[in-house]
Amino acid sequence: MAIVTVVRAKNELSDLLRRAEYGGERVVVHRHGKPVAAIVSTGDLRRLETLEDAEDVADAAAALKEARAKGTSPLEVVLRKHGLDHLLADRPSLPRRVTPPKRGRQTRRA
Repeated sequence: MAIVTVVRAKNELSDLLRRAEYGGERVVVHRHGKPVAAIVSTGDLRRLETLEDAEDVADAAAALKEARAKGTSPLEVVLRKHGLDHLLADRPSLPRRVTPPKRGRQTRRA
């Protein structure tokens, strides 16, 4: 993994992109000695996004499990509890539960 300064990255951007694209090299760009960005291949980016998606799915599953175990509160209740009543102004009340559409085979009548 290469480390370059912002100035060097700016001056050598085409070369750094080529190294990432064809060589799979990862380049970390530093500003004032601290990492601020990375140049990676699109393959590396796809792998990273796949990992993030898997984490998001796991987090959502955990949140749903907790909601089933502890129950949920309507948005209006939460906003009032935290002193955010002003966010309710001019806001129509939403139905408590939306019935999902029925699935299955639908027949057409002529």
